[in-house]
Amino acid sequence: MPRDLREDTTLTADPVEPGRFHGNLPDAWKVVYVFGGVSMYAALRAMEEALGRRDLSLVTANAIFLSPVPPGPITIDVEVLRDGRRASQVAADLRVPAGEGPALRVHGVFGLAHDTDYAHQEVRFPEVPLPADLAVPPERPNPLGHINFHEQTEWRPASPLDDPGKGHFLSWVRLRETEPHLLTLAVHGDVLGPAVGRALGPAEERGAFMVLSLEIGIRFVRTPVSQWVLQEIEAWHIGEGYATGPARLWDESRQLCAIATQTANLRRVPPVP
Repeated sequence: MPRDLREDTTLTADPVEPGRFHGNLPDAWKVVYVFGGVSMYAALRAMEEALGRRDLSLVTANAIFLSPVPPGPITIDVEVLRDGRRASQVAADLRVPAGEGPALRVHGVFGLAHDTDYAHQEVRFPEVPLPADLAVPPERPNPLGHINFHEQTEWRPASPLDDPGKGHFLSWVRLRETEPHLLTLAVHGDVLGPAVGRALGPAEERGAFMVLSLEIGIRFVRTPVSQWVLQEIEAWHIGEGYATGPARLWDESRQLCAIATQTANLRRVPPVP
């Protein structure tokens, strides 16, 4: 059943410890564990709330994934490293019960737009159909069988699913029950897998594997105009068990919303019976 991400990541301030927040991530956002982009989103929400600066927007964030985040209770400790007039730097550690240390560490910069006459954009919107003009795929390819997280999103591939050997993939995606928000781009930016899968070829030939996030960095540019976001994904390098590449995120008005870079661990998994 589709869920609202914002409701499911509601945070409560600790009554005793300043900068500490508590939440509970439902099973609905699980792949094997909670989807990495969702745990990053929860940490960013805590950072935004702890900073309390409505005049500043999130400019950039970097997340390091240290251990899996299972569905259930989370605690997020936030430290405002610097609160300046036009920019503030914030850090957060997300922890889970019985964890020996943080499961996720995030650093972010919140800033005020300034000197806007300095502007240039090299990348351009890819020439692909809008989501309403694309067919709904019969099933999303994955090596794990049923995935709860996929019930929360709608996916429209703009690249062919039967054209392997290219480390490049385009797809539209939306959160079914969540209104567009700048921070939801953290969820859409965790997306290296399809480009890696296309580059390495059919699962029947190379075997099934998971793409597990180690690090994600995102430059947040603007809030999407609608729920649909185009993920323009590249696998720059795959080797030694790791994959690295960017994802440019665009909205239906053909505006650039974010640029993510991701490095992930590749782990072979047995085929689903």
